[in-house]
Amino acid sequence: MLEKLIYNQRIRTSILFGFILFIIVPTLLVGIFSFVQSIQVIERSVFQTLEYLSTSQENTINTWVKDRKTFIEGLAQDNQLTDPEAQDVANLLLTALKMDSNFLTLVLVDKDGVIKVDPTNQAMGREVEASVIDREYFQQALIGHTYVSEVLLSRSNNEPVMFFATPIRKNEEIVGVLFGVVHIEAITQLVQHNYPGDYGESYLVSETGLMLSQSKFTEQPTAFRLQMKEVPIEVIVKGGAGKSIYQNYLDKRVFGVYRWLPEIQMGLVVEKEYTRALLEYGLTTYIKVAISSILIISLFILYAMYYSRRLSQPIELLVDEVNHIAEGSYRSIIDLPANKELKELARAINHMSNSQLENKNQLNSLIQRLEQDAESLYEEKNKLARISITDELTGLHNRRYLRQELHRLTHLSKSLQKNISVLSLDLDRFKVVNDTYGHDTGDIVLKEFANLLRSSQRGTDVVGRFGGEEFIVIIPFVGGRQVKEIAERIRQAVSDFTFDANHNNIHVTVSIGVVTLIPSPDEPTQKVVEQLLKEADKGLYQAKNSGRNKVIHIDLTNGN
Repeated sequence: MLEKLIYNQRIRTSILFGFILFIIVPTLLVGIFSFVQSIQVIERSVFQTLEYLSTSQENTINTWVKDRKTFIEGLAQDNQLTDPEAQDVANLLLTALKMDSNFLTLVLVDKDGVIKVDPTNQAMGREVEASVIDREYFQQALIGHTYVSEVLLSRSNNEPVMFFATPIRKNEEIVGVLFGVVHIEAITQLVQHNYPGDYGESYLVSETGLMLSQSKFTEQPTAFRLQMKEVPIEVIVKGGAGKSIYQNYLDKRVFGVYRWLPEIQMGLVVEKEYTRALLEYGLTTYIKVAISSILIISLFILYAMYYSRRLSQPIELLVDEVNHIAEGSYRSIIDLPANKELKELARAINHMSNSQLENKNQLNSLIQRLEQDAESLYEEKNKLARISITDELTGLHNRRYLRQELHRLTHLSKSLQKNISVLSLDLDRFKVVNDTYGHDTGDIVLKEFANLLRSSQRGTDVVGRFGGEEFIVIIPFVGGRQVKEIAERIRQAVSDFTFDANHNNIHVTVSIGVVTLIPSPDEPTQKVVEQLLKEADKGLYQAKNSGRNKVIHIDLTNGN
């Protein structure tokens, strides 16, 4: 049977059959079995490790929260808080802050929500917020129990913080509330200190899927910027726990264990990169695969040794020469002292070598031309991309890009229910500058005005030229009062600036219309965008009609 299948067939058929019989079939069988078994074992092991880490981190966080609650509850029992002298209370709270560095500040509030003592902000000369009566942490504490808030954005500096609030009692009657402010980094550092190896991480997410921690794998800020994938969030928002393999926020395949932490109203996600986890946990599996491979190779060697004896010397020489050709030596000339058939084969190989050399030269020349063309196309593409979003005169963003960013930031503000503001700026009597000094001078004034706006721009602001002498500034997630202060600073900077255009010292002023609102969740984003532009133009029109060089702020955050 073996004689018929191998020895009485053509060499090509015999080698093919032997390869299939001794290499492919055993390799597939062993490989499939080993792979399936190994993957199952590794996945169970990885999930067990991640679940252990997740439980450990949850216990650490719960202990940390319990310690903060115990600390602030104990502090609230101090008699100085129930019959306070402001300076004594401030000294008491400052001393307490030194005892627990997790708190940014400790604040005493009366039962009407009016802040009585805020030692940290008062000591630094900051303006103290008058009332917190509308805050849930105050209302919950006033009911009579210690309350830990979800992550909120601080009204004073827009930073993500949590509040620990507890009632202050006098003769069993609640007379006020003591609350402490903790930056979100205090908690994120707890999970980041106990992460699953170099290729894994632990992070916290909100119930809406926003990442609250800074990613260890990217330099760009991720807190409150990245929206998590649906797989873990669907479980977390229901207050549950789970594990699965999915694509994470970096679009990498990962093992993930996730759960809701009711104590801090956040989700905890522990991930490990899928491929790296297999490598770290699969040593035994790979040893089995290696042993199987060695056995298979040994069978192949035995087969080759057995069958090679039946090959003639001319064929071995042909193999050597063909290997030279495979390595790129196309100049070999084969001349065999052999039978006619082998000589014909040698001539065919020589012809193939010459053809391959010619084809290689042609291909290299074609590749070189294609690379040059591709480089030119890439440069043109980048140039067109920059032109499509940039105003040619000022170098700022153009009208098209401004509308795109306004739509994106409005949608984000609507999702987060945060403020978004638009400043519409127009140079006063700019036509007089053009008529008096010429359009070239007017263009220089526009460029210098653009530089002023650029120097006043914050990292999250979007600044651009809307058309003519009209400019737009988009400011997301900032309170109305601070936005108006920004607009006033721009107006004052322009008023104080002397424009040097073609040796002409020119003074111009700017009128600014400002609108601030919180988009309604039910209102279409495009409609909100048009409302922002319309209200900003209305404010600009009022500023122009009231004497120019003014800022008119339309604050719609309270539905006005």
